[in-house]
Amino acid sequence: MTSPRPGLYEALLKRRAEQAAELPGKSGAGSVIRFPKGLVYVFALLWVATLIFAWGLGRGSGREQGFEEAVQAIQTESIPQVSPPPLSPEASGPGRFPPESSSSTLRSGSDPRQAGLNYLVVQSGSNQKALSELLEHLRGEGLAAFMTSATISSSRVLLSEGYSAPNSDPRAVALRDRLHRAGAAWKASGGDSDLTDAYWEKFNGP
Repeated sequence: MTSPRPGLYEALLKRRAEQAAELPGKSGAGSVIRFPKGLVYVFALLWVATLIFAWGLGRGSGREQGFEEAVQAIQTESIPQVSPPPLSPEASGPGRFPPESSSSTLRSGSDPRQAGLNYLVVQSGSNQKALSELLEHLRGEGLAAFMTSATISSSRVLLSEGYSAPNSDPRAVALRDRLHRAGAAWKASGGDSDLTDAYWEKFNGP
């Protein structure tokens, strides 16, 4: 006994199924490329790391540019002129004239430093006359400076402006640049140094 022939509807369904199975192989349409899950995670991590690196690079360059702009803005500000302290009534009496250089006048007043702040040490030594002349030169360049005794036989010239973080404070960087310009003028006028060896020193109190 022979099996009945499939009906027309069943044959049509079978033919459509065969055509659907052959279509992706012939035209390439509908093909799907599958990646391993691990490789997808690696690509995602690389993309996120690239974004973080670009963000950090842009932020760092922005900070550096802002710091340089702050230093330039401080340098372009008007520099206050430092006048010497007034003479006492006895020294300014009739027939008496103020001396051109007086170490006692230059060293008058208390130490202006505050504990915990850093100050620029400009120069030190035992030649009081040379240090006094340097002190006058710095004040003439608009820099507030003073002299203090480091030891019994040695004195130091320092700038009066102190900072807690001199390497990152744009005001401190601008102050050091001003000192370098004053040092170049000091060297050109016959001074023994251009003052580029000045260094920051933290004051811990008397």
